[in-house]
Amino acid sequence: MPTPTPVGLSVPMYQRALTNVEKVLKPSVARVMNAGTVAAFDAGRQQLAAAVVIVRSELAKITPPSGLVTAHPAVLDAFDAYAGNVATELTKAGDTRTSCGFPKSPELRLYEAKTGIRTAYAELAQSVQTSIGKGVKFGALSVPAKPATPAVVGGRGENGDVFQRSGSRGPGSLKIVNSGNDVVVVVTTSSPKKPQASIYVRANKTATLNGVRSQDYWVYFKSGTNWDAKNHRFTENCAYQKFDDIFDGSYAWTVTLTKSPLGNAPSSETEAF
Repeated sequence: MPTPTPVGLSVPMYQRALTNVEKVLKPSVARVMNAGTVAAFDAGRQQLAAAVVIVRSELAKITPPSGLVTAHPAVLDAFDAYAGNVATELTKAGDTRTSCGFPKSPELRLYEAKTGIRTAYAELAQSVQTSIGKGVKFGALSVPAKPATPAVVGGRGENGDVFQRSGSRGPGSLKIVNSGNDVVVVVTTSSPKKPQASIYVRANKTATLNGVRSQDYWVYFKSGTNWDAKNHRFTENCAYQKFDDIFDGSYAWTVTLTKSPLGNAPSSETEAF
């Protein structure tokens, strides 16, 4: 007896099947994106991964409309690629330290993890949508919103903010003309970890540090991105340098910082501070 040929779904029925997939996945996606801790995120991520496998197996059982016969295998391939996309997107979130070597806060790790999951899921939805074309929709119901960005991500200090100062003040001043990246300039008589004053100068801005004491001092500066105002440090793409010449605090000085070369005075790399 001949095997009956499966009857393909109509386009509305196929749309209904994809919509049901979104409805099944949406709670798992929400659980991941609403996680309050890294541990809760990991648990939710595993549940989402299992749900993706289940809906993929159900989709494999249906017979698509005649116009989507070649598209349907690509839809299944998109679900198969999801796990690999997750692994790739979570690579950054797996790092426990920033590129500058500082410990990542749990808030930042959770943000990066959620961003990775959202990106992987959005790639799944986009791949499915690209495969099926404009006649059927997938993704609008279940792709989550971007997670809230922690303050440190893209964080910057205010130009001219003197956020550290110790000891008495004097008549000296230091004007910083910065045409390079955001920097923190430190005036100290000894170590940059014991500053007389620290001032934040944004890229392509000028700021002046007044009240420098009448004694010789060194000028250190550090640049980077993702300013952590609480701990007074950049957390990504850090560089640390000092001017080679000593400065007399009795005078008003002007230094220029540029991307390359570094400015109007010789400088050298130094240890992190």
